[in-house]
Amino acid sequence: MIPAKFFASVGRFPELPDNPRPHIAFVGRSNVGKSSLVNHLANQKKLARISREPGRTQTMNLYDFSGRFFLIDLPGYGYAKTSKTQRENFSEMITEYLSTAKQLRMTFVVIDARIPFSALDEAMMEWLRQNQISFSIIMNKMDKVAPNDAQKLHKLLGEKYPNVKRIEHSIHSGKNQKAIWGAIETALDVRIQ
Repeated sequence: MIPAKFFASVGRFPELPDNPRPHIAFVGRSNVGKSSLVNHLANQKKLARISREPGRTQTMNLYDFSGRFFLIDLPGYGYAKTSKTQRENFSEMITEYLSTAKQLRMTFVVIDARIPFSALDEAMMEWLRQNQISFSIIMNKMDKVAPNDAQKLHKLLGEKYPNVKRIEHSIHSGKNQKAIWGAIETALDVRIQ
């Protein structure tokens, strides 16, 4: 497994390190499990800080994967208990990064498969599509979803985003960790593992 370490945490787009290394970004609603996903990909339990309280990731967190690329964990969007100003700042930070970062190679939109597909997730994917930003969908927490509900979610996403790759994922079963790595390798056009 490729070694990974925390690199930096920044609160504004201009504070990103001036480094040409490619970026892979995770974006999703608050409490969707992005930090756990970072830890799972790195095979480390404490690389990314995990909180039971949603809305804790309020910065762009960069993780250095063996000096080959940065994985960027963007702030979660849509958490109601943060102030309206903070939510707008997060939104501005996310959209500025996604539309401006020249190093960005792939965006993964992480959704919680246990709950109905939200208007916030749909708005994010529509914004990515309109801005011609390549993305894939990670259907997280699939171990907690009944087969019938999983089938319905696949059908819905397939109809809305017919050409977008969907990857089921579970940190508990380890489901599709390799598939996510495969998508990252394809985006970077390199063999990592």
